[in-house]
Amino acid sequence: MAKDSIVQFVGYITQLNQEVFEPDWEQYSQTLANKKTDLFLLEQTDESKNKFRYISKHIWPEADFNHSMVYEKPSRFFPEHSVKIVQTGGYFPLQSKKRQKEETDCKLVAFLSHDENDLEYYQQLAGKNHVEVHQAYYESCSYGYVLEFSVSERDADELLQALKKHTSVEAGIYRECLVPHI
Repeated sequence: MAKDSIVQFVGYITQLNQEVFEPDWEQYSQTLANKKTDLFLLEQTDESKNKFRYISKHIWPEADFNHSMVYEKPSRFFPEHSVKIVQTGGYFPLQSKKRQKEETDCKLVAFLSHDENDLEYYQQLAGKNHVEVHQAYYESCSYGYVLEFSVSERDADELLQALKKHTSVEAGIYRECLVPHI
C-alpha cells in the first residue's frame, strides 16, 4: 500500500452467512467499481464476537478518495436482509509493510477510540506479529486508529483477549473472503 493512499473501512452488522451476504455485498461494492480502488472483504470468525460480522477495506489513491458509499442507500443493495452498514471513515496508513502470508494467518482488526493514542503499547503487544496502523484521515471518522494484526490462528485468541481488556478498543478476528475483486 502506497503512503499516499487512504483506506476506507466499512463495517456490516448482520447475522447473514457468507453465501447470503456476498452477492448483495458485491452489488453494493459495484458503486466503487473503478480501476483506482483495491477492495477486500473480511468475515469475522466464530471465535470472536465483535459488532461487525463483515468489514470491507477499500484502498484509494489519496487524490481519488471517494465518499460515494456514504451517500448510497443501503436498503437498495440489501433490500430483503437486515444489514446495518457503518461507515467508519477514511484512514491514512502510518505503518504498513508487506509480509509473507502463511496459510494459517488471520487478521485481528482493532478499532481504537479517538482518546486512545498509545500506539507503542499496541506495537509491543503485537510482538512478533505484523501490524498495520491506520490513523483517522479526517475528524469525523468513527475511530482514531484502526490496527490490523496479521496473526497465526494459535496466537489470535490470546491477542484478542489482551486487546479487549481496554474499554476503548473494539476488536475481532477476521478471515479474508475469497470474493472476486471488482
